[in-house]
Amino acid sequence: MAVFNRFRLFHWLLAGFFLAVYLSGDGAELLHVWLGYGLVGLLLVRLLIAPLRLRGFPRLLPAQPRKPSLGAFGTWLTFATLASLALASLIGLGMVDNGDVLADLPGVGPEVFGAASDIDFVGWLGDAEEVHEFFANLALGLVGLHVGYVLLFRRKLAWSMLRGLRQPAAATDPAPAAVSAAPAFAALEVVARQAETVDSASFSLRLPPALRARFAAQPGQFLTLRVPCVEPPLLRCYSLSQLSDGQLLRITVKRVAGGRASNWLLDRLQPGDRIEALPPAGAFVPPDLDADLLLLGAGSGITPLRSILEAVLRQGRGRIFLFYASRDAGSLIFAEELAELSRRYPERLQLRIWLDAEQGVPNSQAIAAKIADWRAAEAFVCGPQAFMDSARAALGERGMAAAHIHLERFGAAAPVAAPDGRRSRLRVALDGRRHELDVPRGEVLLAAMEQAGLQPPSACRSGVCAACKCRVVQGSASMRSNQVLSAGEVRQGWVLACQAEPSSAELQVEY
Repeated sequence: MAVFNRFRLFHWLLAGFFLAVYLSGDGAELLHVWLGYGLVGLLLVRLLIAPLRLRGFPRLLPAQPRKPSLGAFGTWLTFATLASLALASLIGLGMVDNGDVLADLPGVGPEVFGAASDIDFVGWLGDAEEVHEFFANLALGLVGLHVGYVLLFRRKLAWSMLRGLRQPAAATDPAPAAVSAAPAFAALEVVARQAETVDSASFSLRLPPALRARFAAQPGQFLTLRVPCVEPPLLRCYSLSQLSDGQLLRITVKRVAGGRASNWLLDRLQPGDRIEALPPAGAFVPPDLDADLLLLGAGSGITPLRSILEAVLRQGRGRIFLFYASRDAGSLIFAEELAELSRRYPERLQLRIWLDAEQGVPNSQAIAAKIADWRAAEAFVCGPQAFMDSARAALGERGMAAAHIHLERFGAAAPVAAPDGRRSRLRVALDGRRHELDVPRGEVLLAAMEQAGLQPPSACRSGVCAACKCRVVQGSASMRSNQVLSAGEVRQGWVLACQAEPSSAELQVEY
């Protein structure tokens, strides 16, 4: 999407210069003509890009809204402005001896164009100058209206266009001193509790002003809670289902049979209570809210998709296709909220509900059939492992590259591989001191360090919170799972100690 944002910014800047030169009068006629060439060229490039549906480039024509909306008004206003500029530019080119203008280029003579410069393709308009002036003035008026619309309703979108990229999904590398420190939890107040189904509920947590910057969240991220159901407390990750202007964060919890944390939260946590949490984390975040997205969820996997869906619809311009599978109608989480969003954004949200009790468990063929008429640059999948495997296979059948398929997994780490007798020599720089120990192949670094009496930082132990990340400075290690580190961080040598196994005879890491 960054490419499109920069393309759009360059387009609007060129259009602004074009109109400014037009207002300056006849003294800058030649510059006006050259800016017109550039504007028409960009419009032609955008027309050629449209049928290719390149990644990050939204639809060219606005969708037909079933009812008036502010977003639809802005989209059509943009389209009308660009159309007026295009017509004014094309008519202006027909009024100019383009052969003579282009002959001024170094090394280009009038003979290159021959009689082509005498072609008049606007003669049928009658008074072409008057028609040109009409569309030029119309474009000026629409630009002014568009600027007012952006300043009133789309300031955040305009800022993202100026930056070219939205805020990165992954947090920047912390300072060395911060890395070695244990993760700092903060106590958040529960201000509301809402029952979603008989075995799930949502909790709204208030962010005090002093914590809002530190707990700034992106759609699709999660909170790591310290649940005081046993001693020591359990650390569990719960996805954010809604973000509310930086003041509230909502998590949704589903009861798990035998799950100590989920049962304690659903049985005990009430408005007025406080729960300790780490700041939002996770890389299950859309690259841009203006892109079309395909969301596939099952069961409580709808939770992070719910926050992504609402953010795209309310803050961006992208379209959403949501495939949501559930055991039965009574188990649908956010059923009323999804229905309301579907009614409010009918031209941008396609909702497909699958009930196992009526249709059976969806396999890859069934999922592929449901999404057959949808094309999107990115897909986000969350749910039980079997569902994610089927969804990934369905997307592969549809030709989607693995790099564009984003999976969100929560749960215990993969089983430890059986030791083969080999060991790696591990050197650790922790809290300003250096330690050496042997690690059997197949054992994760965190377990080996704790067995040796060290106390490295850790939290979720499932590869999703990044509290235990450390940097490999010598040797190599492989991770069983990585749900939080960005590709750039991995290239820099960062690993998750709770998921990393040594893959070299000697390994050196630092916190």
